[in-house]
Amino acid sequence: MSATRRPARNDNVAGCAGDRPRVLLCECAGTMANVDFDRLAAHADEIAEVVRDAHWCGREGQARLLELMEADDGRQLVFAGCSNDFAARRFQRLTSRGLRMEIADIRENCSWVHGGDVDAVTRKAMGIVEAAIGFPTATEDVLAHSTREGAVLVIGGGVAGTQAAAELTQMGHRVELVERRPFLGGRAARIGTVFPTNDCGQCLPTTDDQTGVRKCVHRNEALDHGDLHIWRRTTVQAVEGRPGAFEVALRRLPNIVTEACVNCGACETVCPEPASEPGKRSIFHEYYDGRVVRTIDLDTCSFCGACAETCPVEAIDFTQSPERATVRVGAILAATGCVPAPREHVEYLGYGHDGVVTQVELSEMLPAWEEQAALGHMPAHDVVMIQCAGSRDLRFLPSCSRLCCMIALKHATRLRTLFPSMKVTICYLELRTAGIGYENWFRAARRAGVEFLRGTPPEVQFDGDGRPVVEVEDVTAARTAVLRPDLVVLSTGLVPAPETADLAHVLGVDLQEDGFIEILDGKNRATETTAEGVFVCGSAAGPKALIEVSTEASAVASEVHNFLGSAGRRGAPASVVDAAACVGCDVCFDICPFGAVALVERPQDAARPTAVKDGGKLAVIDAGVCRACGVCAANCPELAIAHNQGDAAIQGRLAALTHGVENPIVGFFCKECAGAAISLGGQHRDRYPETVRLIELPCLGRISALHIVEAVRLGAAGVFLAGCAENRCHYRTGDASAAEQRRVAEELLAEAGLDVPIAQWHLCAVDRLSVGRRIRMFHALATHDQAGLEELERELEWIGGHHEPYVAASPPAVPCGGPPARAEGGCRDHLR
Repeated sequence: MSATRRPARNDNVAGCAGDRPRVLLCECAGTMANVDFDRLAAHADEIAEVVRDAHWCGREGQARLLELMEADDGRQLVFAGCSNDFAARRFQRLTSRGLRMEIADIRENCSWVHGGDVDAVTRKAMGIVEAAIGFPTATEDVLAHSTREGAVLVIGGGVAGTQAAAELTQMGHRVELVERRPFLGGRAARIGTVFPTNDCGQCLPTTDDQTGVRKCVHRNEALDHGDLHIWRRTTVQAVEGRPGAFEVALRRLPNIVTEACVNCGACETVCPEPASEPGKRSIFHEYYDGRVVRTIDLDTCSFCGACAETCPVEAIDFTQSPERATVRVGAILAATGCVPAPREHVEYLGYGHDGVVTQVELSEMLPAWEEQAALGHMPAHDVVMIQCAGSRDLRFLPSCSRLCCMIALKHATRLRTLFPSMKVTICYLELRTAGIGYENWFRAARRAGVEFLRGTPPEVQFDGDGRPVVEVEDVTAARTAVLRPDLVVLSTGLVPAPETADLAHVLGVDLQEDGFIEILDGKNRATETTAEGVFVCGSAAGPKALIEVSTEASAVASEVHNFLGSAGRRGAPASVVDAAACVGCDVCFDICPFGAVALVERPQDAARPTAVKDGGKLAVIDAGVCRACGVCAANCPELAIAHNQGDAAIQGRLAALTHGVENPIVGFFCKECAGAAISLGGQHRDRYPETVRLIELPCLGRISALHIVEAVRLGAAGVFLAGCAENRCHYRTGDASAAEQRRVAEELLAEAGLDVPIAQWHLCAVDRLSVGRRIRMFHALATHDQAGLEELERELEWIGGHHEPYVAASPPAVPCGGPPARAEGGCRDHLR
């Protein structure tokens, strides 16, 4: 197949003002000897003014470029030379002052990756320059969210939420701290000491006005800051607006007990109703957070008024009622934490029976046991701890919660310290002590006399006296052990807080497979969610140790501060919906990875397709949220979404690049990870055939089946799609969208009786040394080049273990003005 049609140039080039574009042709100091620059300049001169220089990034070249920039005649600038990556570094000072150029990569994408066929390489360079002139990419200079509210909503009053809120107020932000319970401090305030510090868990860093490095939450003055407003017994009902300007609807239940309470306790003595939590009355106190002393359990209180009549300071007010409020904030932080797995996960191990408790319950028992130890009493002689209770089990909780082993080691060591004659046995399959200093806890437990038995029981039985019986296969000793402890302690896993799913729906964020809030990028954006302006920290994103929670709280406070103080996110122009073509089918609404699309009632005066009747829906894209990935435009069945790199531009580039090429190989690649691999491969001179034509996209999700079919119509012998590393798309779903478009294209081609290979690759910078070989392999397979396949086989055999120097059977290498050439083409000079 071959292509003969020459593309029509796009005459609506922004900024041209009716004048011919200006091409800055760079010879890169003579390193592109396989390009006939006289011929290339003559070809470009037909459609643009050509200005040649041997070395545009040198001092003299940049001075000339500065003069052109300052002249500012409004003409389009096209730089024909090195890659976008290389040019961005070399011209950074000029681009920071406003220089905008379209890059035509004739070096890493052309000269440096091809052999000595000057005619073929020059013709490819012509196509690259022509495509850049006629179909430039959009300038990434659109500012989103230029103004943002300075206030922050923090959801969750545990250690993570309170610390982040305190630090944000110190940074000058007004903070609305929302906690669904009456007391601050979260679970850390109720579980005793924590590892790895072995002290209380509800400490917060001190402010500059306080001594020491930390203070308990009830003593920390940071929570008394005038810009910190605490909403207790409050839930988030709805969120509207956009990043930087959210309007959040709150609903607050009354606490009944006012701040006049002096904690005399008279009310509890007369309360006739038990609370929903064991051992408490309907009016009760918990860990004192410095502000609220007592509260009333609204689910069990009979409102008899006995407590109010008894209170000596009239601190109980039953006239309070629920209230609703709306707060306006620029950012939202979810810090809802996690909770122990439900009892259904561990009932098979006897939970609910006397003598079986969880590690959380043991932590609440330890203060009383410490008192017994001081009196010389021992509440239990034999304790067995069972690890991974209901965890790492596909029936219940498939994942590991990371903390259970450390909690067991902490408690086991504490029991042996309090009661030296107590026998403590930990049944486990694997002990996971992955953390700085965590292994020391295991060694300390062994020194303390804790016994370790490798094996976990399938169940816990009970004898005639109701005493637990644990039968477990000891893997190390290869025997069955039967244990008869006084107490069985189950190390249960941790699951998301009950309100996490509903909150995620309200906030518009995604959840992980295990139900925790999904973070945007586990490596680089660990405190951001999939919704811009919504952050997460602590165990809301997965179980974490308290030391990690504290570190993350400080980190997210800085991230939120930077977000609110930023001038805005710069990027390419957002996609736009054509109301005259949109039928309101909701495909874009469902597929947008950032929630930038909304379906609204179609205005009466809005254009509409003839098939759409009155009352239909219309898709609207929020330009401030849209990341311009192009996934919506690629998947719209009505072609009703205009992307900044439109279908006409992509097809125009295709036509320009494939014009006159016999059986070209067309590669669409994303500008992020795959772009980095291809650019670095060019730096490495990783060669591939001259008939390969590459088209850069903002994201591989921009690719449409129509683009693939058009490439085949223009004569492509094969098409490959190169995107980010697997499951690491910068725009989250671009690779999945491309896979679906590839499937559709394959079906269309099969219906037409065309057998054209289409491949999809996942690349990143680590593939820089092999991307050229991958392209050569695809080219050989697509064009049935047997000689090329045999050459690749020899090369791979050499890589697999042969140590003799490998010499490629390829065209002569291109000289570089002196330095010796590589066997694969190019030179080593520019790798230094």
